[in-house]
Amino acid sequence: MRRAMVKGRTWLGACLALVAVATVPAQHPVASPLPRFTAPPVVRGAFDAPDDAPLPPADAQSQLARTFNAAVPLAGGVIIAAQPFYLRAAPEDLARATDCLAAADYYEAGLGIADQRAVAQVVLNRVRHRAFPASVCGVVFQGSERRTGCQFTFTCDGSLLRRTPSAEAWQQSRRVATEMLLGQVDPTVGLATHYHTDWVSPAWDRTMDKIAVVRTHLFYRWRGTQVFEMRHTGSEPDIAMLARISDAHRAATVGSEAPQLQFLPVIPTGQPPLAAPTPPAAPRSGLGSVLAAPPPNVFLVTLPAGGTPASFRAMAEQRCAGVSQCRFIGWTDAARTPRALPMPGSSVDAITFIFERRSTATAPENLRWDCTRFAPEGTGHCI
Repeated sequence: MRRAMVKGRTWLGACLALVAVATVPAQHPVASPLPRFTAPPVVRGAFDAPDDAPLPPADAQSQLARTFNAAVPLAGGVIIAAQPFYLRAAPEDLARATDCLAAADYYEAGLGIADQRAVAQVVLNRVRHRAFPASVCGVVFQGSERRTGCQFTFTCDGSLLRRTPSAEAWQQSRRVATEMLLGQVDPTVGLATHYHTDWVSPAWDRTMDKIAVVRTHLFYRWRGTQVFEMRHTGSEPDIAMLARISDAHRAATVGSEAPQLQFLPVIPTGQPPLAAPTPPAAPRSGLGSVLAAPPPNVFLVTLPAGGTPASFRAMAEQRCAGVSQCRFIGWTDAARTPRALPMPGSSVDAITFIFERRSTATAPENLRWDCTRFAPEGTGHCI
């Protein structure tokens, strides 16, 4: 939803950080106005643009909009960060949600990690808000069946057919989506539910508070007290438009002749190669089957038998030594300990212990464990 857009939820513990609307590289939509509510103030933030980031249009109207937007101050006050979003769903629903969120990240935010997290946070905020659908795919593809009114421009302007992400770009977008659906929070945009690029000036933003700037995207919240209490439906719809790049959504076009692509996994530089997978019985199509080794600051660990939350924490602190932002996720069942992301639903359900170190002063650490196996303590929370 680029041109002028509008953006928007949670579960499990503070795991790896896996669970919108802003810009698409070159075009930007305007979302249909929704009921007006309010936002807490402020946020600042600007990030370096990736080398291939789209440049703002040079026409006079776009430049006038940029000047106007720059003159609008950030709302005052304290930015309230969203609660971590933990998507607890069947593996097939988790896979569909991951690819819907990854598509929003890639087509709306480009290749910038900070931009992608900001867009993903808006999507998740909407999932939790009563004004929007209660599923990730429902939020991202809301209104896509209409000629006008789609909430994200890429879902109705033909971008999905014209532009195909490289295997590496898709892998990155899915990694960011996976982290957000497992509890990663982007505090920069707080509880924003809308956004647009700085070179458009939609009428709806006059009734909202501008609370954050992330590169060329401006983020907004409705005025007034907002309640983000909606629960995820537990299921995610098949999106036929994603079948070309997503295995998870191929079921929506079974029997169709939609073009399908095959990509091999791309292992990030400096990461150990994945164990050789067992060849599938039949080749899979699309980009959805790409797995990636976890990033350097994420540790997926089988915990020693007989351990306690205190010993697990000591192990986590040792692994995270010298890492400002770190996630340590542990399983007592070695068979369910994943070696790549996104992790399957069976692994998500079996998580035993989570340690997360953040760079924020207000919440530097997050500690959770399975209280059905270990007694709860004052230093942590139950998963």
